[in-house]
Amino acid sequence: MASNLIYDESNWLFPDPQKNQIHDITVDDINQLLSYADQDEAWSEAVKSEVVERDKALRSGTYTKKTDWLIEEFQITQVSGTVIHMPYGLRIITFPSKRQLFRGEVQNFHRSVPSLNRFLKDGMDEREKELNRVIAHLHKWQFGNLLWNINVVPYWEAKLSDINLDALAQHYGFPTHLLDLTNDFRAALFFATCKFVPETDSFRPLTQADIDISEDTKYGYIFHAPDWIIDYMNGGGFMNWSFEHLHNGNENEWPEPNKRFYLQSGDMDGVALQIGYQPLQRCAHQSGYIYPMRNDQPLQNNWHFEKLRFKHSVGLSQQVYDMMDGGKKVFPNEGVTELRDYIEDIKHSTSFAMDELQAVFNCDGIDRSIFPTIDDLKKALDGYAALDGAITIQDEPIKHDIPKDLLDHVNSHYDGKDLMAAMNQQSEDRNIGRV
Repeated sequence: MASNLIYDESNWLFPDPQKNQIHDITVDDINQLLSYADQDEAWSEAVKSEVVERDKALRSGTYTKKTDWLIEEFQITQVSGTVIHMPYGLRIITFPSKRQLFRGEVQNFHRSVPSLNRFLKDGMDEREKELNRVIAHLHKWQFGNLLWNINVVPYWEAKLSDINLDALAQHYGFPTHLLDLTNDFRAALFFATCKFVPETDSFRPLTQADIDISEDTKYGYIFHAPDWIIDYMNGGGFMNWSFEHLHNGNENEWPEPNKRFYLQSGDMDGVALQIGYQPLQRCAHQSGYIYPMRNDQPLQNNWHFEKLRFKHSVGLSQQVYDMMDGGKKVFPNEGVTELRDYIEDIKHSTSFAMDELQAVFNCDGIDRSIFPTIDDLKKALDGYAALDGAITIQDEPIKHDIPKDLLDHVNSHYDGKDLMAAMNQQSEDRNIGRV
């Protein structure tokens, strides 16, 4: 049976998105969406060709302006390899935009919100919530200090672009106020049809027993949004965010000069932010975006996302698993996974260094009305009864004592590699499949 799914001129799949309905789709519809993913790849390549040809014409002096300068600027941000300065202070190297954004979920979770949102319970007062945010940020910075042992990480920071530690932490399982999105339907479909196995940090196909657990596990879900409505690097997303955060909801109010925005403070809520290429491969393989939601509503209540539901089957799950090379196309085998035991220890750490606390206080938008000084924050943290035990802050750096042979083996995955060539290869490794 042929699919009737068609993107309209605004890239919606269904009419009246404001009604916020759940739409049931079939395997034929899924295959149609896979075909559209091919078309989005082709569109992305066409935009890249236009930008390349325009650059050649500019250098040769033969350029004749044919499009509005703003459209040209957006085209430049939509191709691979452009360096963009994001509003929260970091520079990224872009991967290709593809007109759509998706999120795949393997069952009905009822409230799709970030992991840190789920941890902060309604019964906590604002001071306790802020302390637990600080602890989550401390885990993130300790993770960053671990990563600094991998040669490619300081090299990347020095030579290519900034490290998006918040995004890396999110992708490696640390609690954040960020939700993962992707501009690749295939990646979203994989996460909606395959089961994560935390013990091995990998995925497997669904079994019938997985599907039959409850009514919620009988269905997979895909959330879809046209990128123009929420993507910071595409007109509508930027305009909506700038109206709310730069102009405080008043288009006649001038932005505060040199105002600093923080990724997880609520400043960036409701806008999708491309992660771009990073020294670790997982983000780019997943064509990853982050969607800050510290104070935002669950996706189920957000009409900017269409809700697509499909019935699970063992056969569909296996076919998608095979199409994505057993998950390697979104979960690549990379060196950092060999440090998994150290990463898991950091997730449950209760001892932190003073320099990690200083990084949190300076870089994570801590509520200064609750903790005006770093001494106030340190005093509140010392001995605080966190989930994994009492918190201690020490003056000395935290040492991870990675054996040299293990670290050498991790570095062997990255050392001597042409990083730019690896980026291009990631863009080309999108073998098309059907289910």
